[in-house]
Amino acid sequence: METTLVAFVVILAAVLTIALADVLLLQRVLIPRICDHFERPPAFNVVPGVPLPDALPITFKAADGLSLHGSLINSELPDPPGLVLFLPEHRGNHWTAHRYCQALIDQGYVILAFDFRNQGESEALAGYSPSHWMTEYEMQDVAAAMEFIGSHHLLSTLPIITFGVSRGGVAALLAACRYHRIRGVIADSAFGTITTLRFFADRFAGLYVPERLFRFFPEWHISVTLRRVMALSERRRNCHYVHLEDEVHHLESRSVLLISGTADSYISTEVARRLQQLAGSGTQLWIARGARHNSARLLHTEEYDRRVRSHAARCLQSDSTPVTELTVEVEDKVDASPDSRSPHRPVARTA
Repeated sequence: METTLVAFVVILAAVLTIALADVLLLQRVLIPRICDHFERPPAFNVVPGVPLPDALPITFKAADGLSLHGSLINSELPDPPGLVLFLPEHRGNHWTAHRYCQALIDQGYVILAFDFRNQGESEALAGYSPSHWMTEYEMQDVAAAMEFIGSHHLLSTLPIITFGVSRGGVAALLAACRYHRIRGVIADSAFGTITTLRFFADRFAGLYVPERLFRFFPEWHISVTLRRVMALSERRRNCHYVHLEDEVHHLESRSVLLISGTADSYISTEVARRLQQLAGSGTQLWIARGARHNSARLLHTEEYDRRVRSHAARCLQSDSTPVTELTVEVEDKVDASPDSRSPHRPVARTA
């Protein structure tokens, strides 16, 4: 009996020692190093858009008083089929809307594009340095845009489609999770924060721990570590990250079109397919052959525009209209069955 007790104490002491060493190693060494990598911006080649002389300038206020600037395209046309809320990429500006939305502009959609805080023509928040990761600051700006739409005599009656690029694509998806008025989503080169970080953790684990050791880490351990990485980054940058993974259950998957490229070195094909699975079985995913980050339309202009037009029209049809052509890629086809979830989703905030 005494021998068994001694053995138990020895084992318990060993487990506690290993656990303590693990905590200290993570807290003092690994988490800060991973956080440095997490905060490092990708080398995206962002080309700002050129102002359109016929666009109508607009300004509205965010909840914290910041002035956000943008423009309306096609606001003078009668009987528009819908409104497109365009959300630009990090370090881009709202004038890139015509670069991606040209097919919808030609069809008479009203385009509302604006610059997030701290970029383009919008006012900057002191002490905040935005990155390619989505935070509640950007979602506050989306909320302000939705409030502006709701108060506008023309825009308030139009069905809405959100169209975003890269980080703006994440905002477009999150907006559809939060606002029941949004009927469709087009997200070019979008990504989920947790999903993408986990992909890179698997890919670059050898930079921080021996790969042989990493294979023995349980799933919960990796998940907790990555959450702690993001919590450290939030404290460093005085912001709060928004995770699509935590809100995607509010998303109607049949309203979503995802666009990616086979040559995207950051949001790889695997990351794009993980996002499709996250968004739901009704989600369309087009992976454009040879396209880099945000460049699918540059290489495949006609196909890009055709898919955008088709998706927008389908999303604005009545709920009783059957949904077809759910998922088609340039390279191959991915099986996708109609999503059986209810189209009535909870709304966190309405415009």
